[in-house]
Order: sequence, then C-alpha cells, then structure tokens
Amino acid sequence: MSSRWPLVVTGLVAGLVFGAAAVGIPWALTSGTPTGTDADVAASCAAIARTDNSLDPAAHYADLRRWGAAAELAAAAAEADPSLKPLSEALRKPIDIVSARFSADGPEYAAAVTNARQACADATS
Repeated sequence: MSSRWPLVVTGLVAGLVFGAAAVGIPWALTSGTPTGTDADVAASCAAIARTDNSLDPAAHYADLRRWGAAAELAAAAAEADPSLKPLSEALRKPIDIVSARFSADGPEYAAAVTNARQACADATS
C-alpha cells in the first residue's frame, strides 16, 4: 500500500500556485500606481485636497505647510515635465499671497485657492 501524501501535497501546492496566479496576474496588470511626475502630481493634489481653504498662518499653520509642500512637489514635477508648469504656478499663488500679506483673506486669495483646486482637478482627471 503506497502513501498518497505526495500526491495530496503536490495537488495542494499546484492549487495554491494556480490560485495565486489567477488572482495576482490580473491584479498586477490593472492596479498600477503612478510613477514619476504622475506620482508627484497625485501626491501634490492629495495634499491640497486635505487642506482647508484658509491658510491663515496664525490659525492653520499645518495646512499652510502642507500646501507649501504640495507646491514644491508640483514645482519638481514641472521641472521634469514643463507641461505641468501651470499646475505648479497655480499651487504656488496662494502661498505667495499669504507670504506677502501674512493673511489668507480677500478676493485675490480666494480666486487663487479656487484656481489651484481647479488646476488639481484638471491635472488628476
């Protein structure tokens, strides 16, 4: 009487390998993560999406810093791909206004924030 364990183990291993391939191959082919400038744009716009519209340095310093980091990341992407320069400039404008006035108020500031959010929507769609 021979043992059936080698046959059972071989069948189990083959099933696991084929099952992993059946799940893993389609997942790998369809779940790409952005790389290069696409990743920079996605990260920049994700940070912008997480911030409030008020970048008041006295009340929301973390949001101001987050927006500044997003603007710098967009600038790095624009350096590699000049077509991203409008996005970079749009994200930088609210920071420039706050830096010049130390205030996050007024119609120019509100328009800059709206334009920056629209630039992100356009870049990530």
